[in-house]
Amino acid sequence: MTEHPNHSSAVSNLQRYLRQLSYEEPSISPVPLDGIFASQTEEALREFQRLRGLSPTGKADRETWERLYEDYRASLAKSAPPQPILIFPLSPPGYVILPGSRGVTVSVIQQMLRELHHHYLDLQDVEATGTYDPQTRDAIRFFQEKNTLPANGNVDLLTWNALADQYNTLFSRASEE
Repeated sequence: MTEHPNHSSAVSNLQRYLRQLSYEEPSISPVPLDGIFASQTEEALREFQRLRGLSPTGKADRETWERLYEDYRASLAKSAPPQPILIFPLSPPGYVILPGSRGVTVSVIQQMLRELHHHYLDLQDVEATGTYDPQTRDAIRFFQEKNTLPANGNVDLLTWNALADQYNTLFSRASEE
């Protein structure tokens, strides 16, 4: 397959930026993502320039390019999912949180259990103290039994992932309501 003689990666980027902005700004027509600077791309670029108070030349001069890229990145940031935080240690392999452990990870486990308590009738509510106490161990055992996990009261990666998955599912449902 040979490339069109007017195809350019710079034009492909320009079109991608304009296409992204067209989702938020209906006056910017969606352009084809073909890497060819044709009339549709030129008109969309003119409209972008009008909206941003730039001279509507239909040419991507330095100022236009910088504003277009800035707006494109801002648009992506607005529609991006939240950045996850990694709380459960992945090193050393086989890491397990045991009764008696303390810290932020234990607090997060307790907070997830507190939320899940509202959805499991027999799950004991635990206080988020940051200390893996007997109440936390018992709540983890209950959760493990209900989810056909080894019910040892320890939080390994398998138990963590099951907790996180159920918590995320409940949280996403609650945010839709």
